[in-house]
Amino acid sequence: MEDKIFDIYINPYCFRIKKPMKSHSTHIYCLIHGWSGNEKSMSIFSSSIPDDSIIIFPRGPLQLGENEYAWADIRNIAKPMFDDYAKISSGLFISIQELFQSLNLQTINEKFNLIGFSQGAAISTVLSILHPDKFHKVALLSGFLPSNPPTLKPKALSSNNYYIAHGTQDTLVEFEKAIEVKNYLEEYNATTKFCQEDLGHKIGATCMKNLKLYFQT
Repeated sequence: MEDKIFDIYINPYCFRIKKPMKSHSTHIYCLIHGWSGNEKSMSIFSSSIPDDSIIIFPRGPLQLGENEYAWADIRNIAKPMFDDYAKISSGLFISIQELFQSLNLQTINEKFNLIGFSQGAAISTVLSILHPDKFHKVALLSGFLPSNPPTLKPKALSSNNYYIAHGTQDTLVEFEKAIEVKNYLEEYNATTKFCQEDLGHKIGATCMKNLKLYFQT
């Protein structure tokens, strides 16, 4: 299926949009890159998404180098905590809603899907906690839960559905971080599916296959 690809700026974020030319699909996916990535680096996961979907790729606001961006600065001794990620995520969410309205993609009450890798998975986790009624499915790839997350009401995430994938040999974001986020989400009654492979900081063939199946069902 032929796609229309274009870039758009919604202050303060740049987005790349991939939209099927001949489809009127209402299925929308937001793919959020990790540390040193950009709006093009998440395209590897596009094959896991149904062909008739609209995909948006936001670019992190923090520039690290040429074509390298991030969402939160982890270079300082004091690492960003949940509240720091919440501020960033809230700004991104507002820009995404403005993007939807400007492109007439959906009404403001419709749900969409998230896929985040590494730091982008942390952003996706925070987004889904702050706005649990806004997302259909959320895939957290090689991600983590920022420290000091909030205590929520019982069953606060009962409508949330997550796919979590992580490499057991990951030295950048330890495998235990995936268990931590899984336990936190399930504590508040979220539905989770878990995939692990004997890999480092990347997603292997098995978890990629399962990611595609996750969004097909």
